[in-house]
Amino acid sequence: MTDRPKKLAAIDVGTNSIHMIVAEAREGARYRVVDREKEMVQLGLASLGGQPLTDAAMDRAVTALARMSGIAKRWSVDELHAVATSAVREAPNRRDFLKRVRDETGIKLRVISGEEEADYIYRAVRGAVDIGESTALCIDIGGGSTEFIVGTEDEVFFTASERLGSLRLAQQFSLIDRVPQASIDACRRHVHERAARIAKRIRRIGIDMTIGTSGTIQALAAICCGDADAGAHGLKPLSHARLAAILPELAPMTAAERAARFNVDEKRAATLVGGAIAIDEFLTLLGVPSLLACPVAMREGIIESRVSQLARTSKAGGSLRRRSVLTMAQRTECDLRHANHVARLALRIFDQLPAVHGLNGDARELLQYAALLHESGLHISDRGHHKHTYYLIRHGDLRGFTDEQLIVLANVARYYRKAPPRGADANFLELSDEQRQRVQRLAAILRIAEGLDRGHRQRVRDVAVEVRKQAVRFTARTRASADVELTSAEKRAKYFASLFEKRVEFDTVA
Repeated sequence: MTDRPKKLAAIDVGTNSIHMIVAEAREGARYRVVDREKEMVQLGLASLGGQPLTDAAMDRAVTALARMSGIAKRWSVDELHAVATSAVREAPNRRDFLKRVRDETGIKLRVISGEEEADYIYRAVRGAVDIGESTALCIDIGGGSTEFIVGTEDEVFFTASERLGSLRLAQQFSLIDRVPQASIDACRRHVHERAARIAKRIRRIGIDMTIGTSGTIQALAAICCGDADAGAHGLKPLSHARLAAILPELAPMTAAERAARFNVDEKRAATLVGGAIAIDEFLTLLGVPSLLACPVAMREGIIESRVSQLARTSKAGGSLRRRSVLTMAQRTECDLRHANHVARLALRIFDQLPAVHGLNGDARELLQYAALLHESGLHISDRGHHKHTYYLIRHGDLRGFTDEQLIVLANVARYYRKAPPRGADANFLELSDEQRQRVQRLAAILRIAEGLDRGHRQRVRDVAVEVRKQAVRFTARTRASADVELTSAEKRAKYFASLFEKRVEFDTVA
């Protein structure tokens, strides 16, 4: 870390509101928030459920983001990290919106998954709440979705994301003004059906404390607790009994009446009934008498994550990176013989193709580490394990890497199998043009190298590469029959051929 505190900004573009914090990073992975901004833009209004974002909603969001960009400039922030969640994630016109944001505000907005959203939320909670030896459940009710996270101070056991956000429910069941009992009952049944399976898993794990985050929970806690003093870190208890009692008071009112009666923003007031029903049903399913309303949210988690990375990378080095990668490979029970062999083959291909890929030594190192970790996601599940690999690398506290290096590394490992890199994937969409090019070229090499050890038998000892005018020829040196490996490599080489616009040929020698 430098003597001058690094200034960081985090922007969370949610379904209901856009939040921003500006913080100063300090020594020891600590930070101090110096500014906060919020705008209730209701980006997801009339567009949830796969409908396009409306022009009016995009206009409101872009205006708010332009203002926040100006605030970041006035603070002279060193880094600005902006993420978007459910409303943008589901919108078929999200690319148009992302382009508008970049063109009109200069902000590069990244669309994240529900899983990544949950990770940031829990990072924030761990930084604000003394969880200690307890197993904690965190419930975050956003405008479009609700995130459930179960974990301890040191690790996360379970995450789930359901489309049960307060704005989504308000729209779906007409819960905004003078809500009839029939609408409440219909919404309650819907929440029960969507959340029962999740609650069952959480009960099976067992929890010692329940923490609630988000503006909806903060508003309901303020209504239920009145002027009662908050505890440490601004925590307020929200009793299930008190919440159930306040719901009949909220429902008959209009949003404007709720706003005036309880001193909340009218747009927030419009979603309170939906949020209250959801929390009431969650606590019923879980058998929990109360929760602690915590004022932190995803934006604090983004800062927590980046500050931790800065603290680690201040002493970064190649040996540190390698040790960190090998530690993860061992922890996730990778087949190290296979991983090391694939890494060696990948580097052999890389070193023989400088005129084709045009990449540097930093890219070579990332290719090696992607090869070592490409099957780490099997530790979670065989199904879609390449996607689990991406998540583990992106959020697994690998030491010594910059954020940009981690993004490239995670994407290269993620695309070693199945569909090649494509713009429809949120993780690929977030990359700059230069990063996309690196990911594409490294993934094309890794796919061939992995194919050459498809059977985990190390039957292909080495590979020689010959570049011709219109073709690239791979000659595999084998120690035994390697039909499985050659067939797999040929199949995986189709992406290489398409990317570099060269015919690919394979041959073997003993």
